[in-house]
Amino acid sequence: MPLSLPDRASFEYLKRLAKERLSLLRLRHPDARLADAQMAIAREYGFATWRALKSEIDRRRAPNVAEFTQACRTGDVDALRRLLAVDANLAREPLAGGATGLHLAVRHPPAVRLLLEHGADPNARDTGDNASPLHVAAADGVIESVAALLDAGADVHGAGDVHKGGVIGWASRRGNEAVVALLLERGARHHIFSAMAFGDRDLVEAVVEEHPESLAARRSRFESGHTPLHAAFAPPDGLGPIAGAPDYAMLELLVRLGADLEATDDKGRTPLALAVLRGDGEAMRILRAAGAKEPEPARSIADVDLAALQASVRQSYPMLSVPDMRATVGWYESIGFTARDRYEESGELLFVRLTFGACEFALSSGGGARSRDVSLWLFTDRVRELYEAFKQRVLHATAPDAAGGSPEVRFEEDLYAPFYGGQQFSIRDINGLSLVFWQPDWLQPAALSKDA
Repeated sequence: MPLSLPDRASFEYLKRLAKERLSLLRLRHPDARLADAQMAIAREYGFATWRALKSEIDRRRAPNVAEFTQACRTGDVDALRRLLAVDANLAREPLAGGATGLHLAVRHPPAVRLLLEHGADPNARDTGDNASPLHVAAADGVIESVAALLDAGADVHGAGDVHKGGVIGWASRRGNEAVVALLLERGARHHIFSAMAFGDRDLVEAVVEEHPESLAARRSRFESGHTPLHAAFAPPDGLGPIAGAPDYAMLELLVRLGADLEATDDKGRTPLALAVLRGDGEAMRILRAAGAKEPEPARSIADVDLAALQASVRQSYPMLSVPDMRATVGWYESIGFTARDRYEESGELLFVRLTFGACEFALSSGGGARSRDVSLWLFTDRVRELYEAFKQRVLHATAPDAAGGSPEVRFEEDLYAPFYGGQQFSIRDINGLSLVFWQPDWLQPAALSKDA
């Protein structure tokens, strides 16, 4: 007769038991594997496989895990204390999405301290950004949580995150000086991009003096592999500028310090090419005065058949920025709209597509109560060709022998892969309206041919 699985069975305990059982098995069967020990334990409890045993434990724990996740996000210390008394392993385990409770709780210092008291790992990394709780706390500017994590042994440097910024890079922004000062006090050191984020030219110069190679440093692939020259005036595609706005004084300093004018980012753009594509006249002036080479169009504009590309645009819908996403979505749903393609991050609703019959538009967070920041989205199955066509128009319009001095197109985002899939680029019209050309994953030639 199989053993009865306890109501509060611990999978961590069973894993340790399997390792102990393996040692005994190998006394009689030297070739025994861990899977053999796991299978034996699963069958003792009446399960056909180890996976089936784990699935049953997960099923029983699911309500507690869900409540624990919510308590971490809201900082409900009483709920956390009660849940941890029932299942202490919750403090250390990865949750849905790969984060731990500490990652989710950083905005609530009492919750952070409670989790640490129950054995939470201050150096656990999530599966998305390979970031520790200290990365997240420092970025959010929660100095009490930062101090608690450091006191518990969190690595103040935090190298290895996918954004290649380390903890100091995540923390460095105007308004977060107190957190950065604490990190420096505990042993962190500025790199060139963290110094640039504050617009501190003296600090940048000191970093370069100590580490001349930092002028050739690169941001991660998520920031387009920008060099310091790129980062001084242009935001990575889909993100904001490193210092919140173009810093032309910083650009001039980097040029004077000897930064490579012809270094290219991940998309092959020199700083001057990027300035031209963005229509940034001041950056163009500084880089040209320093001797930067003019970017050359890859082909003749006569080779671009824009009329043929127009037929690739199949659909468009507007996106409205609103101050309260959840309230707005709730109102639309209450009158019959359907919310699709929701995207949330750290508990904040950032994007929703709303439909009502053939009507379709999107909402994003961040708009003012009295403003309506609108962008026009154009769906296409030839986004790369459209991007190349507009790119050639910009480069030809700003070539040295061109008749006009101002480009007719200004790129807001270069071609990139956004978090919601597909590929897109965006330009602005003469009135500042953002036109986003997007090829979603489902709008592919093969899919279109099946529907024809």
